[in-house]
Amino acid sequence: MKDLGTEYLLQEWGVWLRCQTGVPRYVSPSYALMRDKLGIHGGETPQIQDETAMLIDRLVCRMALRYEEAAYSLFLWYRHSMTSYRQLGRAMDVHHTKAEVCHRAGIAWIDAMLSSYAEAA
Repeated sequence: MKDLGTEYLLQEWGVWLRCQTGVPRYVSPSYALMRDKLGIHGGETPQIQDETAMLIDRLVCRMALRYEEAAYSLFLWYRHSMTSYRQLGRAMDVHHTKAEVCHRAGIAWIDAMLSSYAEAA
């Protein structure tokens, strides 16, 4: 059974963002034919449903209203597959320890919000 913890959901949200899943866009008819007939698939596939990914997306946007740096750190970390806090700090133009604090605070905030949604259900 897969771990459906907050970090897993955020990782899959990042994949969802990178794949632009759920976003209506133009698909070339010839590409659609090749994809369907030849089995052409590229890149990653998100392992969460659109509804779950949109919930995570909505929560990150809500967080940005109050804790902009924390939301930005989550977006950068998961959207761009960052692997170190130094890399994140450079992208945010802050010291890597501040980037780590923002990242961990963002995860904690999302976890708390997901817990409150789970209790309400």
